Amino acid sequence: MKQSKLLLGLIGICLLFGFSSCEGEDKSVFGDDFEIPELTDANTIQFTVDVTGEWKALQIIVGGGRMAVEWGDGRLQKVENTDANPVIHYKYGNSKTYRVRIWAEELEFCSVGNEATPFSDLRLGYLPKMKTLNLNSFLDTPELDLSTSCPNVETINIGNWADLERIDLSQCVKIQTIDVYSNPELTLLKLGQLPALRSLKCIFNDALVSLSFKGLTNLSDVQCGSNPQLSIIETGEKINVRSLSIGDCAFRSLEFINSFPLLQELSCSSNNLTSLDLSELPLLRSVDCSDNKKLVHLQIPEQNSVNPILQNLDCSFCYLDEKELNAIFCVLPVAPNPYPEYPSGYGITFNGNPGSENCDRKLVEDKGWNIFVNPEDLINR
Repeated sequence: MKQSKLLLGLIGICLLFGFSSCEGEDKSVFGDDFEIPELTDANTIQFTVDVTGEWKALQIIVGGGRMAVEWGDGRLQKVENTDANPVIHYKYGNSKTYRVRIWAEELEFCSVGNEATPFSDLRLGYLPKMKTLNLNSFLDTPELDLSTSCPNVETINIGNWADLERIDLSQCVKIQTIDVYSNPELTLLKLGQLPALRSLKCIFNDALVSLSFKGLTNLSDVQCGSNPQLSIIETGEKINVRSLSIGDCAFRSLEFINSFPLLQELSCSSNNLTSLDLSELPLLRSVDCSDNKKLVHLQIPEQNSVNPILQNLDCSFCYLDEKELNAIFCVLPVAPNPYPEYPSGYGITFNGNPGSENCDRKLVEDKGWNIFVNPEDLINR
């Protein structure tokens, strides 16, 4: 009998300690069970999130390694396999601002920011494994230095920052793709010697005046339109640009254009050009220089009659007179057409010029080119 009482007593003590242990369990740490280093300025991505509005949820998309998030409300989440769990959701209970820290030393991919939740005061530590970085809609962050924080980054997407003024990528020698858009205060995009860079998209940056392509020897695709103050592109040696889009900018001349001898597609509509000489660019297939209302001279490259390359030309709504248009028509090659019963794939648009009514359209028609018309409301959009 005494032994039974003793056994029951021991069981009771064990249960008591067990419940005490559960009550003392640290519920501020959740997720996977692994050790992480101390979170510091050097190994984290930090920002402030404002959830005082209706939207109180935060989403982070990551990949490539382990991570931990200190949500700013006393809770820490650990994720060991981010490739299996790339989307991290967190909902705050209180309406206030929180300082978030992401342990990101092992991450290769990170996407933070959206227009629904205000993000501000971004700080980046040293993230040597980061390859793809998407950072959108930040406030109170005038400068972004990826040369120091992400030297091995390959792809970036930086958009909708209200007060971002400067981006430094000059030491990101592995970067291949840059997408920088809708940053109204951006005045400096520092590139430098970036031999791996292939694609540059830089659009809707209202304060950007100039870009330097020096050292971008393998740059191929350039989309830098809709920058209303952009008027300068600096080049050094020849660059392998094949597609150049700089419409809706402020260029008065394209003196740099001959630095792109492999250029195949050019869109420079809606600028302030007065003269455009493309004679040294024999590989051009498509040219759109429409809506340059001061453009009085356009010279296109001579074409090989056996294998002509230029197929599409839009010079509508410029200031080309009858003589200029006829000179362009004379350079146009005879359009190859292996299927005479169908229209050729070659087309030209030149309406809206002073000389468009009295020019010799027969020169174009006899060469098998299609004549297209751009509506004025399409140009003056």
